[in-house]
Amino acid sequence: MAKQEKSAAELYREERKQRIAKAAKKNAKKSHNVTLSKKGKAAIAVILVLALVAGIGMMAVNLSGVLERGKNVMTVGETEVDKYEYSFYYLSTFNQYFNMSYSYDSYYGTGYGAMFTGYDYLTAPDEQAYSGEIEGVEEPTYADFFDLSAKQQIQYVEACKLYAAENGIELTEEDLADIDSQIEEYRTTAETIDYEGDKKYSLPAYLRENFGKGMTEELFTKIITDQQLVSKVNETKTEEIKNSYTEADIDKAFEDGITTYGVVTLRNYVISAEKVKTETTTESGTTEETEEVTEDTLAAAKAKADKFVAALTDEASFKNLAAEYEKLAGNEDYKEILTNDSVTLLEDAAYSDIAESDEDFFAWAFGKDTKVGSTYVTEDETSGYTVYMMVEPVHHAPDEVTYDVRHILLQFPEEETTEDSEEATEDTDTTEETTENSEDAKEEETVKAELLDTSAYDVNIDIDVDLEATEDPALYMEAQDILKKYLDGDKTEDAFSALAVEYSADSNAADGGIYEDVTVGYMVSEFESWALAKGREYGDVGIVETTYGYHIMYFIGTETTTWSDTIRTDKATEEFNTFAEEIIEEDNVAITVTDEAGIEQAAEFTLSKANQYIINAQSSAAAY
Repeated sequence: MAKQEKSAAELYREERKQRIAKAAKKNAKKSHNVTLSKKGKAAIAVILVLALVAGIGMMAVNLSGVLERGKNVMTVGETEVDKYEYSFYYLSTFNQYFNMSYSYDSYYGTGYGAMFTGYDYLTAPDEQAYSGEIEGVEEPTYADFFDLSAKQQIQYVEACKLYAAENGIELTEEDLADIDSQIEEYRTTAETIDYEGDKKYSLPAYLRENFGKGMTEELFTKIITDQQLVSKVNETKTEEIKNSYTEADIDKAFEDGITTYGVVTLRNYVISAEKVKTETTTESGTTEETEEVTEDTLAAAKAKADKFVAALTDEASFKNLAAEYEKLAGNEDYKEILTNDSVTLLEDAAYSDIAESDEDFFAWAFGKDTKVGSTYVTEDETSGYTVYMMVEPVHHAPDEVTYDVRHILLQFPEEETTEDSEEATEDTDTTEETTENSEDAKEEETVKAELLDTSAYDVNIDIDVDLEATEDPALYMEAQDILKKYLDGDKTEDAFSALAVEYSADSNAADGGIYEDVTVGYMVSEFESWALAKGREYGDVGIVETTYGYHIMYFIGTETTTWSDTIRTDKATEEFNTFAEEIIEEDNVAITVTDEAGIEQAAEFTLSKANQYIINAQSSAAAY
């Protein structure tokens, strides 16, 4: 009988073992006791708080396969854990790190994902070393970290269930409805996806395709329910911790973390040292001309800075002197210093907002004894000196306002380029069509924008468009028609969201045109002014014109965060992470691996499917 060929799983196991041997030396036998070094606990705490709450939404890897169904591989306390539950949490950690790294690369460029997160999404987890320490593993890889994270997430789930039972924390009807909603979202998604021609997935088939053949609707519902309860425990415990702090506790935290929470308001003006042209000869004999600050020009700049400081009496004198110095330097826009405060004012600047490397300066800027009107001069030997005047010594940060809004963007058409015009002129076959288009365009230009009659609607409608000067009256009337569709319909946020999906040209159209937690200054001024108008209430609608086009707006709400809120949140996060670490170290949630081979098989299965994701990413990166 011929020798039987090895299965794909066996071949993968051998290949994986070879890669691990090259990447890092492994200890001969891992302990079944799941422990983590102090350095590694911080990373796990982040996974526990974040991945458990949001892990499901990030699943995007095809996990069809042939793992055994419904086999328990470990116990957590007295609870048995199915291998597919372990695989789910293993994959949720992989997805979190993969997506973070991928997002950084997409935004900043190749290599930044690994730089910022420590994880390279283009490399298999078992081929890259994990920078933390895992007790019992000599030189861990990210595959070891994902394995440990999966086990500790499962521990945390069980610990939260016990904590909830002991402290009377239960899921509400609203929570249960949210679980049903999540299941139905998956069911709806499944029914919109084609496979094998025009067949549609059922929910069970979709779950098997995405999470493995052992993932049943029952197990998936259990995982979502567990995570909903974990979220409930997290929120309840965090609020409990926040409410435990007294005003005295918050004041002390502010004093102890003055450079973290304090801000200052300063005037600043840069006195640049003149750069002198010099010629240098390179090793190859060529001559290069450079411009550099010299000791003499630096000394001259210092003298100017000293003279500037000596003449200061108040803020007005600071601005006048800065304008005078700019005029002498030949700056034609010197008067802007007098009319535009932002030129010399650093208002409510945090420690991290100030681009200085002089530690003595920060000791002055954030010192308790620094008075209004006091000055400090910093030196940069490559450029010159900066004069600072204290306007408002260290104080509490101002309230931070964020807002949520939905919008539908009707974008202005892009202008035709010269090249496009020349091509159109050369194309004699389209002369008649071009003439017709021109006539249509002229007809569009004659469209007169008319203001919508809002008297019949019991909704606050605020239209911020100058109809006499609007750029595209015809497009504005389209925007008004869409707003009227909303007003003549159910007038709900869901109804507006549906219209955004249908009509919006913005990148967030698929999400119902929503912008959440928008900070002041992030959006163009017209958009922001509408959203933050005094008296704005939930459900207000309107139209705003910006350089992008017409925005049909739907206001959701604002949230104000005070300096004390920030401190409470930071302190609560630290204390909560300690709580999260401690409850998984209790004996009643100790892990016992009952099937080491099953654990290894599940990990290898998940890695093999994750590697498909990596291969796709590598192909995309190479093509890009």
